[in-house]
Amino acid sequence: MKTESMKIYVQAKSKADINRRLQAGETFTGINYSMFGGGGVYELNSELQSGTIVAVYEKTINGSPYAKAWGTWDANKNKLK
Repeated sequence: MKTESMKIYVQAKSKADINRRLQAGETFTGINYSMFGGGGVYELNSELQSGTIVAVYEKTINGSPYAKAWGTWDANKNKLK
């Protein structure tokens, strides 16, 4: 299912950590917290639209993810840029 461009939050140490683990066959899910539509859980895979903004976080502050790195999803390469 293709989705409109959006921002999702994924818990990991870094973009490189996500890419290494994806290459090893691990799966990641991200959460879209939007109150304006599109909110929900999405898997980082070829079904997620290229250009989706991915905020990488390790911890939450007051219940909200604290992003430490940002990237964009490349569905063709199944990789976070």
